[in-house]
Amino acid sequence: MPTELHKFRRLVLGLQLSAPDPAIRLAVELAELLDLDLLGLFLEDASLRDLAGIPFAREFRLLGGGWHSLDLDRLVHDLEVAARGMERTFTQAVKTLSKRSQFEVMRGPVAEAITSISNSGDIVMIVEPTSAAERVSGQFSWLVQAAFRSVAAVMLVPSRIIRTKGPIVAVAMSGDDPTIAAAAAIAVAAKETLIVIGPGGWDRETSRITQLAAKTGLTIQQFTAGALSFDPTACLKAMGHLQERLVVMTRLPFDGATAFAIVTARQVPVLVIEPDGLPPGEGDSRT
Repeated sequence: MPTELHKFRRLVLGLQLSAPDPAIRLAVELAELLDLDLLGLFLEDASLRDLAGIPFAREFRLLGGGWHSLDLDRLVHDLEVAARGMERTFTQAVKTLSKRSQFEVMRGPVAEAITSISNSGDIVMIVEPTSAAERVSGQFSWLVQAAFRSVAAVMLVPSRIIRTKGPIVAVAMSGDDPTIAAAAAIAVAAKETLIVIGPGGWDRETSRITQLAAKTGLTIQQFTAGALSFDPTACLKAMGHLQERLVVMTRLPFDGATAFAIVTARQVPVLVIEPDGLPPGEGDSRT
């Protein structure tokens, strides 16, 4: 049943120098639930190597080391060690995965790497770094922007996931919004309740929700969030009393900024998919 409700074929996990183990376990679980292949993609930004070649570039070494020129050989070694360590972590995590899994290291500009590797059947999972410095870094910002410009769906994951059990929430603008089917697929596979949050005055859409419930056997609850299309913050207000484990929404009328606001406030993953009829990557703010 789950594979009949979505068109995803592969989950691409974007890995940086540090990735929380719970996020990697989430990727494995989601790949298993939705019957997806899993690609662990370690992204090494070429700018780091370029920076080491600039004569005036410096690094500060702790414990009295002081300022020194960047050592290219040392940097390359450190990056290779980090990649091997991440590959071991990924390989260990996917041992229970019945679908095909793969680990790749890609070097070059982050945007080009994401563009070249992703397709319309992918979910690109971006994990928020654990440290504040990494969260505001250019590397992470470029990774998020590249994912939202790609043809893939994007899943934003907080560095600390507050819940791994609970309802799946679909933020929908109509009864045939693609978020409902995608969220239903996850809810069916995870044996969770589906909660659909829609704009005011959409009672006429109830029949479609009822049909989906009958088809899937899901328990589906509906909530109204007022002027949802004009006030994205209404999403947070509508979810105030919920204990959801994951949120699904479209890029329109929402965007990356709205998704990040939910990730930050709710500390649960948010899956952002393309609305039907809109070419991938168009019409969003690409935050």
